[in-house]
Amino acid sequence: MQLSNDSLSQMLAAAKPQKLAERYQKRRSAVAMVMDQDDLANASLLLIQRAKYESDPWSGHMAFPGGRHEDYDRNGLATAKREMHEEVGFDIDQLEGAHTPGQVIGRLSDFSTRQRAIPIDMVVSPYVFLVEKRPHLTINYEVADTVWIPLSYFADLRNRSSLQYSIAGKTVSLPCFRYSEEKVVWGMTLKMIDELLLIAGVAIPADRVSSVS
Repeated sequence: MQLSNDSLSQMLAAAKPQKLAERYQKRRSAVAMVMDQDDLANASLLLIQRAKYESDPWSGHMAFPGGRHEDYDRNGLATAKREMHEEVGFDIDQLEGAHTPGQVIGRLSDFSTRQRAIPIDMVVSPYVFLVEKRPHLTINYEVADTVWIPLSYFADLRNRSSLQYSIAGKTVSLPCFRYSEEKVVWGMTLKMIDELLLIAGVAIPADRVSSVS
């Protein structure tokens, strides 16, 4: 599907993301979905490839900058901003100097990781940010690489593929995007992108929507 030149921020303002009641009883995390344009047809989305560590359940996966809520974080938005700064070196609130001005333009629904491919009892909240231009990125030890992927790439369902994943002793076929041999987008990251696409008006067949993280 070809994306329109409509404003993503306006569409997000009209969206009604679901906030899980369990978010106040479970461990919390937040991620930053950073866009470099407001018009859908020309926007790209910043993704990271996580560094490989045995202790990280998402080791090597494609993801958004983000991480666990700390006691000193005022809220989920503060967590997303802090993790973005720590992982890719970009302070969204810094409006002067070498950094690029940016702002939060909305949020998506909470995601529970309890019943997904990697079952961790946690609620993840995605926040969407818009920057005036692509910022200079400085990755930390948690990140192996970064990439800007056009939203139009994800909107084109011909780019959607599948992967085989073993869970609970069974092998299941899951939707994914193979942006390159090393950069395969799937699971919770893809489910967040799918919600963004649905808000943007992309019709994704039910059997092709990501349901496992």
